[in-house]
Amino acid sequence: MFLEKIFIYNQNHKFEEVCVVKKLIVVILAVLVSAMMFTQTITFWHTQVETDRQQRVRALAQIFEAQTGIKVNLVPIEENEILEQIPRAVQAGTLPDVVEGGISPILLLGSQGFMDTRLNAKIIEDFGDVYEGVARLMKAPDGGYYGVPFHAWVQGIWYKANLFEERDLGAPTSWYNILTAAKALNDPANGFYGIILPKKADAYTEQVFSQIALSNGARPIDKDGNILFNTPEMIESFRFYKELGKYSRPGFTAVPEALNGYLNNEAAMVFYSTYIMDDIAVEEVQKQRVEQFDPKLVENTGFANFMVNIRPSSFGEVVGLGILNTSKNKDAAEQWVKFLMSGNNYIYWLHVAPGGMNPTRSSIAEMDEFLDNPVLERYGKDQITTIISALDTVERFEFMEGEIIEEMSILSGNFVIGRAINRMFANDWTPQQTAQWAQQEAERLLGD
Repeated sequence: MFLEKIFIYNQNHKFEEVCVVKKLIVVILAVLVSAMMFTQTITFWHTQVETDRQQRVRALAQIFEAQTGIKVNLVPIEENEILEQIPRAVQAGTLPDVVEGGISPILLLGSQGFMDTRLNAKIIEDFGDVYEGVARLMKAPDGGYYGVPFHAWVQGIWYKANLFEERDLGAPTSWYNILTAAKALNDPANGFYGIILPKKADAYTEQVFSQIALSNGARPIDKDGNILFNTPEMIESFRFYKELGKYSRPGFTAVPEALNGYLNNEAAMVFYSTYIMDDIAVEEVQKQRVEQFDPKLVENTGFANFMVNIRPSSFGEVVGLGILNTSKNKDAAEQWVKFLMSGNNYIYWLHVAPGGMNPTRSSIAEMDEFLDNPVLERYGKDQITTIISALDTVERFEFMEGEIIEEMSILSGNFVIGRAINRMFANDWTPQQTAQWAQQEAERLLGD
């Protein structure tokens, strides 16, 4: 068989192979130049600065580039430094296309008009299963969103479910059930208490009190700057906190003491974040805290995923992904955000900190692949779904209707709530005295 010839013989009996080759070279060069011109690069700020976490982010970026041809320029920034980097980048014109960060930097950029609230809203709508509470924390006044909730941890009451079942006690989700259980299970003569309640002048005390107050419709300060410590709702919250203290493990209790107390079977209930999950479930981790590992602790532990008195509430921290208005590659940025929050890509990111990083999409929380983890698999799908569903009601004092209540950072930085509660127990103040002191201290600090 003769091979086909790829040349043309013209009327002058001259071969035009050279012309064909030249044309082919021109076409190839044009394609290469076009590819170079249209290859997109986006910049992504993220707070995963640890070496193992950076490796994961880098691997995801490489997969994304292989699939889409879009290159991601990764810029790791310490979480505590991201607020400092934002004004510098604004001045230098070097803001990223996408940023990963906590609520504060996301809302700071959004409040200054740098976030594409409509595109972020479109992504949330396209997913269709983002938990309402975490989305609400990133909602902008224009109806859009400053960021897309990426992952979160939540705080609630972890409790000895087996003891609750034995005594036919309701889950500790309402004020009534919490106080009833604390009374019923309190046995100080045998070194066992109804609850572990922080009373130190620190952030942990404020976090626990936040959930109690918000479930009663109380806030220390509103978005108009009005100080509200001396309101009936806040006084009632202090009263409930003090009443719980009667059935609490002695001492003023910091975070390590609370964790160790629960692991050592010294109390029926403890307020803690989902970062407790590996301490409860994994022997090697638990033994770093206590001497004796309890293999049944994970199956005997329940989680109250919200608290209610007059309204449901939970406390937590949310990390978001935000696409900036200044981005010149918004389509690529949207693809990157959706890539990170889809299927196994998302799970690969979340598993860097199981329990600490929880999905903000309900469909991911229910995936078998998400549970395929040494920590999460010990809880089972039902328990994991219950824990993560707390994201539907998560709230914070310092964020309200898409606005940062800046004055709250001053009150928190000076531990006004923690100091008020510490004084309430140390000096045996009434709830009214506690609220009055907090009101006056807040007014002093804020210059009212």
